[in-house]
Amino acid sequence: MITVPFTPTMKVVEAKPINNRSENILGHWKDGLCDCCKFGCFHPHLWNAWCFPVVLMGQVLTRMKMNWLGDAALEETEWRSTFRKTLYVAIGYFVLRTAFYVPPATVQFVNGHYEEIFPDVPIWKIIIHKVLILTFAIYVLTVLTKLRRAARAKYSIPEERCLGCEDLCCSLWCTPCTAAQLARQTADYEVQHAQCCTSTGFEPDPSVSAV
Repeated sequence: MITVPFTPTMKVVEAKPINNRSENILGHWKDGLCDCCKFGCFHPHLWNAWCFPVVLMGQVLTRMKMNWLGDAALEETEWRSTFRKTLYVAIGYFVLRTAFYVPPATVQFVNGHYEEIFPDVPIWKIIIHKVLILTFAIYVLTVLTKLRRAARAKYSIPEERCLGCEDLCCSLWCTPCTAAQLARQTADYEVQHAQCCTSTGFEPDPSVSAV
């Protein structure tokens, strides 16, 4: 009798991310700039866009494999840290703005007419407060403009209005809507479950073991 040794093997299969069907949509946007409620009024991407647009911008930057400055990442470690860095920028801004908060001027009725009363705040604090707001606004505007331009290049989407500065105009005047549209363009929310606070805005993919 001939005996042949047999050792059972186990194959571990790692689950693959759901294919993004938006990769096949070239030449046009998947939906309009104002279609923010396309997936309902309680969708995570909508709430991020309106409450924390920088967070959503960081998620889309990560999907596009770009760094926190809106440039193409040269290494994987660079784009994998993008979300964390944009989150640090947002947190740092709000902390500093709170520390250097300047109350707004009030209008009061004095001696028969209305006067604008300014708070008694040191001039240096007012300057720092305004510089913080301006710096953060320039950062968001610059990075979101570069991100939208990169998305148009990836999906071969031509400019339709404000030729030559459409990305800048959308990022400046419609910041939440622009971030939300970019999120929908780079995801398939019909099959991919959205999350508010993950680096890509998706649920983490579980691993699957098959014997």
